[in-house]
Amino acid sequence: MSTIGNARFTYAEVRPYAVPEDLDELQGPAHGMVVLPHELAWSGRREFDLDDTYDRTALYKIVLEEGGRQDLRRFLNKELLQRHWSDLRPARQVRTRWEQRFPGLCHAA
Repeated sequence: MSTIGNARFTYAEVRPYAVPEDLDELQGPAHGMVVLPHELAWSGRREFDLDDTYDRTALYKIVLEEGGRQDLRRFLNKELLQRHWSDLRPARQVRTRWEQRFPGLCHAA
């Protein structure tokens, strides 16, 4: 927790999370194994099977919270994101920013 003046905030509240301009930018794979680079999966596991619900959810959470715009394009798939948005549990600030940019996600799945 940090403060500016009298305002208290967490890093998550001010972190510049990446959000694409358009969901069509998300051209990542829809099936199979994906290996994330160390800079994204810095806390351990790097290999994920997109055909496995747990793995897909874990990969999407990592990329949504840690990825930059290029990572979003490379690893996220528009159709998978829309189909499984309600199952993903990214940080509140990430979810809010994505749903503000793409209100249709609130009603997806």
